[in-house]
Amino acid sequence: MLVNEILTIYELLDRPGKPGVDISDLFAKEGQRIKVQKVTEENGSTEFIKIVIEGKKKNGPTLGIIGRLGGIGARPSQIGLVSDGDGALTALSIALKLARMKKRGDGFDST
Repeated sequence: MLVNEILTIYELLDRPGKPGVDISDLFAKEGQRIKVQKVTEENGSTEFIKIVIEGKKKNGPTLGIIGRLGGIGARPSQIGLVSDGDGALTALSIALKLARMKKRGDGFDST
């Protein structure tokens, strides 16, 4: 079940500001590589997150959780996690579950 991971990620996404640093810290504690890239434009900024969870075999098949996700917030006009944030919540929760499984020795055969 992903309940714990969903709640953990939800708490990081449902707050003001960009969650990239907090998410990076969380995955680092789980022993995973993560890259956060912030892109700033005239109307605001967006954080792109890449998490690599290596499998047991270096040359095995890969599993990817990839998506172009909507925004997670609309502050100051609306507070809290917005409905477009469900994709980010899902993808990050699955990645966290996989990271925790691997940390416990239950990694996949993929890279």
